[in-house]
Amino acid sequence: MHIAQIAPPWFSVPPPAYGGIERVVHDLTEGFVANGHRVTLFAPGDSKTRAELVPTVPRGIGLDGTPGERADVFARTSRDAYAEAERLGADIIHDHTDFVPEKGSGRPVVRTLHGPAVEDAVLRYVEVSRRGDWLVAISQRQRIRFEEAAERLLGNEGRLNFGGMIHNPTHLLDTPFYPAGTKQGYAAFLGRCHWEKDPAAAIRIAIAAGVHLKMALRVTKEEHPFFEACVAPLLPAAGELVEFVGETSGPAKDELMGRASVVIFPSPWEEPFGLVLTEAAARGTPVVAYRRGSAPEIVVDGVTGILCDDEAGMVAAIPRAMGLDPAACRAHAEATFARPVIAARYADLCAEILADREARESVPGQSFVQTGGEDGTGAENWA
Repeated sequence: MHIAQIAPPWFSVPPPAYGGIERVVHDLTEGFVANGHRVTLFAPGDSKTRAELVPTVPRGIGLDGTPGERADVFARTSRDAYAEAERLGADIIHDHTDFVPEKGSGRPVVRTLHGPAVEDAVLRYVEVSRRGDWLVAISQRQRIRFEEAAERLLGNEGRLNFGGMIHNPTHLLDTPFYPAGTKQGYAAFLGRCHWEKDPAAAIRIAIAAGVHLKMALRVTKEEHPFFEACVAPLLPAAGELVEFVGETSGPAKDELMGRASVVIFPSPWEEPFGLVLTEAAARGTPVVAYRRGSAPEIVVDGVTGILCDDEAGMVAAIPRAMGLDPAACRAHAEATFARPVIAARYADLCAEILADREARESVPGQSFVQTGGEDGTGAENWA
């Protein structure tokens, strides 16, 4: 099977530091290649992959440009990627962006939904569903939120063609495991300086729990006002409890997460998928997280972490989480989120789509029509 993977132009695949979508694209791409599929990856030219790389830009352009500049690059690179995927004869296109072509693709399209169910995203995915694209949710909670929003906005016309739900992968073969004896008693936080990740809450929790906190905090130009307004005022009270280590990747990230006794994940909203949660489990580090969004699907409460209802609960959960078994965290990650497991599920879905389309095209008198499925689950109608 020839799979065209389309990544955004913001960061290389895999990303040098921050870049959750790019990390997922990398794991799936390498997983497909390992399983014997031909993969063409459309991504920045500084990406590293065993697939056939078609550069969309010379290197990742980042997120510091103006919205207009980013939109122009995004539209151009996405249009070119779709056209080239068809020219190369890809069997199926797997799009990890929110690009909507002016017309439907001549190839089946699978779209992984990486973001939340905000109105413009819901309307966009209803539109591409009507064209015949398949959608994949990254958590059951995300799928529910999209379906509820589509019904609220469009009623019976708000059908979304979900092919299913597949959690995001984590690569474990290159991820070291840190047993209990290697833990160093500190808490870790990894994420953007944004209200969605709430680094300020992580600091408050660490202060209240009296635990040293190492923060791998990304602060872009756009995120700096949040840092000044919400994070900086807490630092005098934190004193030496809080340590900023900058964005991390590779062995430095392994060491930060792996030697932590707990990872604090205070995301206050309906997070579609918390990749930090699976990355922590892979290294044998328990987490404390709110009982909302995708967290209850990812964290086994009392085994790989502690799910909490409020900030006070997270403070109380810190010592309990630190006592959980790192081996249980790793075992859950291996069984549930490992790259081969998730890549195989995606490949199975792609194969089913192609087999179904081929079978229907072989029936005399039937032709492919790019509209949505009547029950909201199919991606193709036939007349």
